[in-house]
Amino acid sequence: MSTPVADDRMRMLMPTMSRPWPPPELNPVTYQHRIWDAWWSADPTKLQWAFYNLGANSPVGRAYFATTGEPGLPIPRPGQFRGGLLGSISYTFWGSPTPPGEKRTKLHVPIASDIAATSADLLFSKPPVITASNEGNQAALDQLMGDGTHAKLLEAAETCSALGGVYLRTVWDTDVSDQPMLDVVPADAAVPLFSHGKLLGVTFWRIISDDGSEVVRHLETHAPGQNAIFHSVYVGDQTDLGRVYPLTDFPETAQFSQYLSDGNAITFPDMPADASTVVYVPNMLPNKIWRDLGPQVAPLGRSDFAGVEGLMDALDETYSSWQRDIRLAKARLIVPQQMLDNIGRGKGAVFDPDRQVYSPVSMMTSNGGTADIMANQFAIRYQEHQATCGDYINRIVQGAGYSGQTFGEYDGGQGMTATEIRARERKTLITRNKKVLYWRPGLRDILYGWLAVKRSVFNDSSVTPERPEAEFPDVVLPDQLELAQTASALAMADAASKETLVRMVHPDWSDQEVRAEVVMIYAETGLDLAQRARVMLSSPMGSTETLSEQVQELADPSQAPPVADLPETGNVEDVE
Repeated sequence: MSTPVADDRMRMLMPTMSRPWPPPELNPVTYQHRIWDAWWSADPTKLQWAFYNLGANSPVGRAYFATTGEPGLPIPRPGQFRGGLLGSISYTFWGSPTPPGEKRTKLHVPIASDIAATSADLLFSKPPVITASNEGNQAALDQLMGDGTHAKLLEAAETCSALGGVYLRTVWDTDVSDQPMLDVVPADAAVPLFSHGKLLGVTFWRIISDDGSEVVRHLETHAPGQNAIFHSVYVGDQTDLGRVYPLTDFPETAQFSQYLSDGNAITFPDMPADASTVVYVPNMLPNKIWRDLGPQVAPLGRSDFAGVEGLMDALDETYSSWQRDIRLAKARLIVPQQMLDNIGRGKGAVFDPDRQVYSPVSMMTSNGGTADIMANQFAIRYQEHQATCGDYINRIVQGAGYSGQTFGEYDGGQGMTATEIRARERKTLITRNKKVLYWRPGLRDILYGWLAVKRSVFNDSSVTPERPEAEFPDVVLPDQLELAQTASALAMADAASKETLVRMVHPDWSDQEVRAEVVMIYAETGLDLAQRARVMLSSPMGSTETLSEQVQELADPSQAPPVADLPETGNVEDVE
């Protein structure tokens, strides 16, 4: 028997009876997700398939990256070849069918996948710096934020850029790992529920099996406000969920039964009320195309491709036209019929281009001369095509919120300082900073939930659930000369402490390394002052101290205390 859901708003996420799935009210969203997914895939076949099947549910959402229940490319409709209103509505470069008897010659420029990958690189090319308030939490988070989680964040950021948003969830499997893990769920495999723009709950779903008629679906609903995760299996058809079946009836879901504590729910009674096992990270808000669809759709983020789909379609059409010029511009010979070699009765005749000697034939031609071999080769309009493609690419990149420099538009042939890079990539850096505003709270929240699961499910007493700090490293690091000049100017103006200057020149150093460097600077500064003083002052007559002993005696009072005596935080110059 299923556990009743306390919040009535959550009932739509965990249906107790058969209903269409995914919910029909999300059809505009699933349609747009399908188009964005096709551009992101950079697969010409998938692009053509998506545009031929406009309005169908996303195959990614239906089957978690695979399905057998949807048809392939249909026969082109006659209206798509006509002009007028129907033809204008139907026409896109990828939506127009290949005429009968012709081969598909369309090319695709993967600008969409480049944009998504670049967005991920800008955010997570370097892992974020996670800081906890105690040693136990810090050690656990340091162990989590290794190469595996860093790769997951890159995956999540690319998915977020393409589909307009992404879900991060905390998962665990003791057969795989002895601690909880972070997982990525694409936006088109989820049905969310929002309250005042905040995620109230979400149902992730996948197809366990699909034989064309009977479809087995697994629904996993996260209810943060109830500290619970609900699991259910439905056996239905291509459009409806069908009846609820026990999790143990299917090997793909039997593993969840061992964690159930209340009906079909996994509960976390010791978990803080504000901790969650799932977060939604929007790519960019507001979503201009879904503003009129109500409060359950408006919080969904917009893709980097939103608004430039037509330009990407035109770019592919232009590149295909360029390739057509290249294909048609192949040199061809027009030869007189008498120069062809007969290869047999009914087999026609051929021309041998390697033959060197021909016997002249006396014949009349239309212009009164002799029959000659004529070479024909069309011009390749490369300059026109190159300029058009370049303009399209520039407009697409700018429409997605980036500078052309980010995608290699500028090539000055010489090195640039960080200031020059920032000036040229200002639009890109602004977009990156805006995305950080959405990623930072989402990352902090999911790490808070991860710590809570580690404490509650894995009984790890060394961690205390908290929302750690998350900092994103600067994507454009200044060079050493620029840093040294800035530090020198601040030091001459007495505008910065030694610790601040060291941190500025070495932004990647730890606190311990910074403190050790400050101590060495004080020690060397004191020794240098003592040596200069010894040169200026003569030693008393009859002194038995050597020069080195006198220098060291003068230097000792100027030295800073050992590293262990320095405060953990604050300014180290207080120890002078």
